[in-house]
Amino acid sequence: MLNNMPRSGLFCWALLVLLPFPADSATLSPCSQGARSGLPCELTFEWQPGGADGAAAPYKNELLNVEFRSPRGSTYLMHEFWDGGNALRVRFSPTEAGTWNFKVVSSLERYNNQVGTFSAAETSEAGLVTVANIRHWRTINKKPHLWLAAGVPFLDLDQAAFETWLDARKQDGFTHIRGTLLTARLANKPLSADFQPNSAYFSTLDDRILAAANRGFTLDLILADDSFLRSGILSQRGQLDPLVRHLVARYGGLNVTWQGIEHFEDIAGSRALLKELGLLLKRYDGFQHPRSSDARVTSSPLVSDGWMHFMIEASPHPELGAVEHQFNEQPEIHVIEATDPGAFRHELWNATTNGEYPSVSYRSLQNEANAKAIKAWLGVMTGTRHWELEPFFDVSGARAVGLNEVEYLAYAEKPGIVEIELPRHKYNPSWINPATGEEIPLKNYRGETFSRTTPDNERDWVLQVPRDGLKESMARYYYFESQDPPVQEVETDPAKAPFAIVDPPGDNLNPNIPTPFKLKVVRANRASRSMQYVWWGEMVPGTEGARVLGFGESSTFTVPKELMSAPGAALTVRVFAINTNGKAYEVDKVFHLLP
Repeated sequence: MLNNMPRSGLFCWALLVLLPFPADSATLSPCSQGARSGLPCELTFEWQPGGADGAAAPYKNELLNVEFRSPRGSTYLMHEFWDGGNALRVRFSPTEAGTWNFKVVSSLERYNNQVGTFSAAETSEAGLVTVANIRHWRTINKKPHLWLAAGVPFLDLDQAAFETWLDARKQDGFTHIRGTLLTARLANKPLSADFQPNSAYFSTLDDRILAAANRGFTLDLILADDSFLRSGILSQRGQLDPLVRHLVARYGGLNVTWQGIEHFEDIAGSRALLKELGLLLKRYDGFQHPRSSDARVTSSPLVSDGWMHFMIEASPHPELGAVEHQFNEQPEIHVIEATDPGAFRHELWNATTNGEYPSVSYRSLQNEANAKAIKAWLGVMTGTRHWELEPFFDVSGARAVGLNEVEYLAYAEKPGIVEIELPRHKYNPSWINPATGEEIPLKNYRGETFSRTTPDNERDWVLQVPRDGLKESMARYYYFESQDPPVQEVETDPAKAPFAIVDPPGDNLNPNIPTPFKLKVVRANRASRSMQYVWWGEMVPGTEGARVLGFGESSTFTVPKELMSAPGAALTVRVFAINTNGKAYEVDKVFHLLP
């Protein structure tokens, strides 16, 4: 219903909200008819290009926004987008059931200050995703959220094939669908020659995205791929703001996360671009969805710019996720690119025991064995308190996460003896085949050192060690943070580090040839027997931030070309490391670059 409107205004409003959609355009239920909590709906307003509104430019100018107020008093400001025809649309997902109020603010006088209400029905949808417990996730209704994403090229499949794929991912247990909004790879481009949205492009994209949204998936949206970035549109003066506002208005009313640009490290000037994108997302996104950027290696160098909520990394080297977890206080998503089943499981479970959440590439899921491994992973993780698990270091022969005195989860990438130091309680351990989910229960265990050999010497294994009685007791009450999440202070005093940089020697470095690097353990003890190292490089002066140079105790690196700046710049090499107990260290050395 509408309040305080003249009779003529009420008649006009009714026509606008019920404005028919083009037959070939993706549609959502009008918010006034059939709105449901956790699922998107639309309000639609008529724009008259040949009439009183002719002077307005609906893409370049912001013509209208709507403030929604929830039954509990939360407010969300949502912006309109122009669909290329005679409609301005506002998309919104009610975050709770009940009666919602809204108010329109518009430069079009006939809409300005109009108010209304609608009712949202209760559903089982958990709703918007947000960061919680420092490195984990929950939904807006404060329930733990298990992030499991599947990547897909939105526009490479026809609608029927895409929906069949979505249904398969729903059956597999995925909670997120990941894809790219803007691409220049196809004949049908996102923008016309005069920089207006291409209605045909976005109508097709809407078909895909709304099909996923209406199935309850969270959408992980990469704004632009490499082909669109290299078209130069985002670097043209005046094009970035209206384009981001359009994308946020079109998709920010759904349950989404923003994931920046594809492989940001490959694009010159990407750090400044992403910071500007991040600020625009913050400005226009009424829901303040979580923000990050896709990366070829890792987006962690962007954390200090202040616009990100979480990190994304895609390195097959498990030490990257392990080390970054101890140096940062944000959740991290690991993108799995491996297609071979063995390599796939290694990435999946190593990331899990690093405290990361998985995002599986489209190519990886073409192998049925990998889809089966995901089901096995899901069978384990849904039975854990995954929202509180943190890396656990009192283990040998495996990587592990745990919640102290509650449960432990270890992954033995190679068969052999797995040994875990435990508080003395009764546990119910079991071995799990990560390829099939088959379990081998062990007898009730009491002790402080669990030491067993994997069930065979042929494959990788998962060991789950829960205290079932305590977990059942905790499940009777509302616990989200039953223990304070660990936050450690990084040791930056080189005199206290158990290692030192020995190569490259001296103070000079030739950036045009591969450079050997090497560390030496200077304080050998139990804690330093198994160190994990990540080498970083950053130009001073420079604007691109740091890049990963290499991993491990020794290898070679080449200075990335995108870091190269003016002559006379210096390269700061940083080694981030954790010891066997998870203690974090940083050791730096500065090199002058030879011409």
